[in-house]
Amino acid sequence: MTNGQENIKILFMAAEAAPLVKIGGLGDYIGSLPAALLDTIKSHNNADISLDIRIAVPYSKMMDAHYFENASIFPLQSRHGKAVNSYDVYSITIDAIQYYVLDNKDMEDKQDIVYSVDPAEDGEKFIAFSLACLDLMEILNWKADIIQANDWQTGVICAAVKKAEWQSVKSIFTIHNLPYMGTGAEPYLKKYGISKAKGLAIPSWGKQLPLVIGIDQADRVLTVSPRYAEEILTPLFGNDLQDYLATQKQKISGILNGIDEKQWDPETDPLIQSNFDSENLELRKDNKAYIQKTLDLPLEENTPLFVMVSRLDRQKGIRLLCDTLRDFSNGKWQAVILGTGSIDQEELVHALGKAYPDSVRFLNRYDASFSHQLPAGGDMFLMPSLYEPCGISQMIAMHFGCIPIANAVGGLVDSIDETEEKRTGFLFHEPDKQAFLAVLEQAVTCYHQTDKWRKIQTRAMQKDFSWKKSAEEYLKVYQELLRK
Repeated sequence: MTNGQENIKILFMAAEAAPLVKIGGLGDYIGSLPAALLDTIKSHNNADISLDIRIAVPYSKMMDAHYFENASIFPLQSRHGKAVNSYDVYSITIDAIQYYVLDNKDMEDKQDIVYSVDPAEDGEKFIAFSLACLDLMEILNWKADIIQANDWQTGVICAAVKKAEWQSVKSIFTIHNLPYMGTGAEPYLKKYGISKAKGLAIPSWGKQLPLVIGIDQADRVLTVSPRYAEEILTPLFGNDLQDYLATQKQKISGILNGIDEKQWDPETDPLIQSNFDSENLELRKDNKAYIQKTLDLPLEENTPLFVMVSRLDRQKGIRLLCDTLRDFSNGKWQAVILGTGSIDQEELVHALGKAYPDSVRFLNRYDASFSHQLPAGGDMFLMPSLYEPCGISQMIAMHFGCIPIANAVGGLVDSIDETEEKRTGFLFHEPDKQAFLAVLEQAVTCYHQTDKWRKIQTRAMQKDFSWKKSAEEYLKVYQELLRK
């Protein structure tokens, strides 16, 4: 605190962080929220508060090498419990934010990829990283006021800062995906001197899971949408932790993620065939035609084009998608599905493509260009997710005038308006084929009513999904936490 100014020091900890490495939504989150927080302080011209934000991530060979060219490096020894780990720490500044990349010299064989196929193989790597962040702060002579941990990989830090020398540090645990709890990490808790979670209502099987420890020991627990904060208290989405989570309800809340509106701007996006805005929607048809021509689909301007860009995982409702499209008979349609994932889910989409060779294209790959092109030219974006803590694909789609059709879960409910006069998308409220079919038919009927459809597109494109609003809510949480 200087001259009456409140200086808040925040350490973000996560398994991934854009632009160094991005596997999923967590990478985007860590790469976007800190910058948005700093922008919020600047835009408010707030002389009463300043932020010192730093980010710590474990090294992975998947990281973009060019960010390391001007990095400074220093060694770090980390001793916790019976474990000793040696690190090289890369200090990298990206857009005025300090990143620390911890390269564990004793676990180089575990650093080829960010996440192992078997989460049990990641247990020690992430526990060691989490605790090494305490040593990092000591060697920097910089102690965070708030540590914001993310998902199971960093959950144990919330317990570690309960020790006497760290008690001034507040912790926030952010749940991006509740079912992933760190199963397999249990044997390493004793080795690294981490106590079990203590909550009386925690099931016995959960007390040694890093995610549960994070929830139990954190001062605040956040989810990435308000709806998901409510859903995890229910049997359907609580993963057998709902009774325990209900006892923690007072410290759980949700803040909806944002998107990088500069990266996903149809007016300037260099990755799409034809740029457009909400006042020039007729230009979108060039993007649709480009998709059809490139993928050898019939060039039919008035045939609805369904698109999906997704990780192919059971969570994403891939079976429901394929079963529904097989039974959808409301006129002609086309569908393009882009993504990779588990073999059984990929096989479902391959089979759909074989059954409908004139209508369906499966792009079984990672494709940065087409992940922009599809929402820029598609008419409807399909998201039949069985659960969705936040989801940003629906926000990106709306930003491009591609109308989402989604299951009414999590952040999809918080971001899609289904009321007739304010509609920006379509939601179905039971995760079954009949409900999905009914809403798909409703959307296609509406699509053929051109004026009505244009109004929906315009409203969707004008929705504010920037990180600005979310950053302001996070700032309030930080200030409330420190006042306590």
